[in-house]
Amino acid sequence: MYCRNSVSLHLIRGVCALMLVLALFLFHFPLFAKLACLACVVFLLRGCPACWFSGLIYKLKNNKA
Repeated sequence: MYCRNSVSLHLIRGVCALMLVLALFLFHFPLFAKLACLACVVFLLRGCPACWFSGLIYKLKNNKA
């Protein structure tokens, strides 16, 4: 599951999710837009941030091997 993408694509997904989270805190959106942004964050991270980070570590270990 974790080996389909490269590490750089994994990091790009994380940066995009972080930018969406920051936009949620910095700008005033209606409720529907906030929920849509939150759904996009979950989609980009493929779950929670801890799952994204564990996937990153797994990919880094596989690239070294």
